[in-house]
Amino acid sequence: MPQREIRAICFDIGGVLVRMPRGVLASELAELLDADIEKVRDLLIVHAKTRRTSTVELATIIATACGRPQAADTVADRLRLRIADMADPPLYPDVIPTLEQLAGLGFRICLLSNAIGPDPDTAPARPPYFALAEVVLHSWQIGECKPHLAAFRAIESAMDLAPQQLLNVGDSSRFDIDGALAAGWSAIHLVRNSATPAHPDVARIGALTDLAPLLS
Repeated sequence: MPQREIRAICFDIGGVLVRMPRGVLASELAELLDADIEKVRDLLIVHAKTRRTSTVELATIIATACGRPQAADTVADRLRLRIADMADPPLYPDVIPTLEQLAGLGFRICLLSNAIGPDPDTAPARPPYFALAEVVLHSWQIGECKPHLAAFRAIESAMDLAPQQLLNVGDSSRFDIDGALAAGWSAIHLVRNSATPAHPDVARIGALTDLAPLLS
């Protein structure tokens, strides 16, 4: 990793900065609807993570596509809980100290997340920890999800940096690490759960507190 070129560090949000006590949304809804998780994930990408769709409409789309239209109200309730979580989510204890430490070392901070958008007539949540980042972008704002190249290019444009000046820290080999490498970024794989396979091509850390020593 060419450390001398890195000017900014980009973090995924869910599972990296934010605890996810409900687990992955696609998994939760797939279990609720007794549906295939990949089908639910694809529905979320098309109808919620790359554009803003009302909660009621999204719930109806997902429940109907999974053959359970009568469950639309229950799906809507689950979606509202997720959106409410985003307003003030529980952070891992290493998040604030690490972001402050990295800023003190001169690194610029940005956040990039695949996430469902709020209702079109609702202002997006801006939780307090966003203040520690120079730029925060979600897939629903960009119109593409990681690992699509457009998601990483949106960060480059917002930060006015070249690919080799950005380091991505994420917990998903496919979305965070492979996507960043394909975009020409550096990457570090955060593996908080020892059962998660490490990415074969990048450095692995078990906590965000391990990050600064790798960069200093």
